[in-house]
Parts: sequence; structure tokens; C-alpha cells
Amino acid sequence: MITHLRGTLAHKAPTSAIIDIGGVGYGVAISLISYEQLPEVGADVRLFTYLYVREDRMELFGFAEEGERDLFELLIGVSGIGPTSAQTILSGMSQRDLQEAIFHERVNELTAIKGIGKRTAERMVLELKEKVGFPSPEEESAAEEGKKTSPNIVEEAVLAMMALGIAPAAARQAVSKADQRLGGAQNVQQLLKQALKER
Repeated sequence: MITHLRGTLAHKAPTSAIIDIGGVGYGVAISLISYEQLPEVGADVRLFTYLYVREDRMELFGFAEEGERDLFELLIGVSGIGPTSAQTILSGMSQRDLQEAIFHERVNELTAIKGIGKRTAERMVLELKEKVGFPSPEEESAAEEGKKTSPNIVEEAVLAMMALGIAPAAARQAVSKADQRLGGAQNVQQLLKQALKER
């Protein structure tokens, strides 16, 4: 089993790449997502790989990220989805968007991908919903809570703005906007600096 390749990028195209390793060129099929992450031709590159072997076919698939390969392996395990279709699906949306669409059963988003019909999309949801590794609503909520600024920091930033002569209501509004824009500040200085920009 070939799990990854590391060498010089000899050629790249939206659906394929050639990695030169010790004078041997390894041709790999890739998704558009992986293509966008490839360096310039001639640069060092590493791709995670999956060797697809059947009686009449042997093909090496390459992935810029290990998570994309994991999704590929899950997809080809679904009835009716072969490796080419799996690459098309991975090219159709980002890894996270695909996981989210499957987890939240958004069949319409999946059928928007070229070549994916309603039945195939429904099978993807049915067979992969518990496997895609997308966080549960509780975990997502906990993660969002972790991004929020400490109430103490928020209050200190508001008091600091009031000390600068800004009205309490305006100060709170500016701090709230700053907190949302920053996605959670680590200290008062960061929050205050952004809040002053929000006025």
C-alpha cells in the first residue's frame, strides 16, 4: 500500500499531477481542492495517496490533506460511488462543507454536485452521517462558547471607553461589535483597540 509520496512536482493539472521521486514519475489523480493547494512546478511536494486496485484497473489518487483522503475512502465505500465520482464530489465543495452537508442531511446541496443524483445523495447521508466526524450541535456550541471573550474583559473594555468620554450605551455597542468581529479577544487591549474602530 502506497500511503504518501514525497518528491518534486513535475506536472500539475486540475485533475492530475506527476511527482518525480528519484527519476520515476508517479502519476496521481487529484481533486480541484488538492490542485489549488499544490506548489509551483519544480517545488517539493507531499501528497497522501490511495491506491485503487481492481481486476481491470489500478490508479493512484493523491490528496493535499489526510482528512481529504479519509473522506475519499468513506465515499468509495458508499454503494454507487466509485473513485472517479468520489473525486468529483471532493472537487465540488470543501471538505468541511461536504461533512456539514452530510451531517445535517442537506441532500439538495449534495445533488448540486455534477453527477450526483438524489438517490446517491440520500445513500451518502444514510451511510456516512455517523462517520464524517462532524461535531455534534453540543460540541459546536461548546466551541463557540470557547471563542467568546471573558465577561471581565468585556466589562473592562467598556469602562475604559467610558473613561475616554464615550457614553455607556455607545461603549457597550462598540465593544459588542468588536467582540463579534474578533471572534473572541484574548485581552482588554485587543478588544479596546477594535472597539474604537467600530465607533
